[in-house]
Amino acid sequence: MSIRATLALIFAVAAAVVLLASGALYVTSDRLSLLQRRSELSYEQLTRHITLANHAGRYMREAAEVSLGGGDTEELRHLTEVVARDLAAVEALERAWVADPRLREEPGEAQEEDERLRKMRASLATIAGDVGEVTRMASGGERLAAHRRFVERPEDEYERRFLPHIDAAILDARRDVARNAAAAGRESARIRIASVASMTAALVLLVALLGGLLRAMARGFGALAECSRRIAGGDLDYRVPDLGKHEFGRIGAALRHMAERLREAQESRLRVERLAAIGQLAASVGHELRNPLGAVRNAAYYLKKRLAGTELGADPRVAQLLGLMEKELLSCARIIGDLLDFARERRLCRSACPLAPLVDDAMSVVEAPAHVRLVNQVPAALPVPSLDKDQFRQVLVNLIQNAAEAIPAGREGRVVASARVCDGALVLTVEDNGAGIEREHLAKIFEPLFSTKLKGTGLGLAITAGIVRMHGGAIGVESAPGAGTTFIIRLPLAAAPEVHSAQPA
Repeated sequence: MSIRATLALIFAVAAAVVLLASGALYVTSDRLSLLQRRSELSYEQLTRHITLANHAGRYMREAAEVSLGGGDTEELRHLTEVVARDLAAVEALERAWVADPRLREEPGEAQEEDERLRKMRASLATIAGDVGEVTRMASGGERLAAHRRFVERPEDEYERRFLPHIDAAILDARRDVARNAAAAGRESARIRIASVASMTAALVLLVALLGGLLRAMARGFGALAECSRRIAGGDLDYRVPDLGKHEFGRIGAALRHMAERLREAQESRLRVERLAAIGQLAASVGHELRNPLGAVRNAAYYLKKRLAGTELGADPRVAQLLGLMEKELLSCARIIGDLLDFARERRLCRSACPLAPLVDDAMSVVEAPAHVRLVNQVPAALPVPSLDKDQFRQVLVNLIQNAAEAIPAGREGRVVASARVCDGALVLTVEDNGAGIEREHLAKIFEPLFSTKLKGTGLGLAITAGIVRMHGGAIGVESAPGAGTTFIIRLPLAAAPEVHSAQPA
């Protein structure tokens, strides 16, 4: 299993634990909410019953004082309203209990409380009627009779019927408060136990998964460190052990690939060193051959002049051989020139060099076949780069000459040079509609001594790439067999002066 998959599993387990814990907390929190609601209603019920009992007691004391002639009937009426309001509040609270059946733990509690409230309301109504009669008697001056009537009727009703009911209601409310508090404590303890158990199980599972992951990582790091040490010591044939399909396995495969590339780079370096030696030899041979070849060219020219107008010179075979000598001597001179150009890198002599006239100049010296047309589409209004005119002209001549020679004889050929500014660089392209380059050859065409031509030296494009690199640019190629080839040169604009060539008249 990959490290990413293992981490995903760990996160999945953690997420599952969190979800389970959340579900458990939701269920328990719902239970706690119910208990909290019960506790709140029980406490409020206790408070309202105590308030009702206190106000009822004040009401009876005020009624007793009125019966004796020393009370305030206005205060008595106010207390009557207060007691009625308290009783209504108790009844409203009871309806809140009844609205949610879950609030009652015992089914008979609601009926018992309803019966008790009904009796309390009836008792208060009886007391209020009797107190009203006592008040009228006291107002008529019958104080003794009024007090006797108060003791016989409303006070007796209050003590024998109302007080037992309100005391029982207060006792039940206190019992409910204590019971709900105990239930909330038990539920909290269960939540703590469940949370500790789930967290412990999750921790054990996560430690097991992380332990396996860390062991795999330790093994992978050890193997990779050994591989790096071996490769750094030059053992490019060392094989990294199979570390599985996870990230360490992919890193091991990358290290194997890196070792292979390093081996290829070493071989390439050896090849470059051999090419450098060949370049030195080419320079030496070129210099040694240039003078004898010049003497042969002078001799051939002398023979041609001496034989002109003679019977021997009129012989077609002699003329053909002299022309062949001149042609092959020119070919040898070109090869020697390529060898010398490859063997040395001339220093650049930069100057402001407009591209459009330089392309015209290069096309003027290219010997294009009759079926090939050379087209210069380089805009005149381009930034003027700083180039070595002679060397960059050689680049253009090589590319245009190769493009013209790549077009088969039976095809209407076209070689187009164009340029544009793109992403802060000057991009110059030379495009043809010739035979194209095979895909397996594209990566080698800039290597020295590689050529697809029967008589090519394989130095032209290598020299071209070297000149472009000396200018700080890059050269690439795009091609498809039968569809033509496009060489792309990117030159930096940083060194180009902010000057534009004039528009043609």
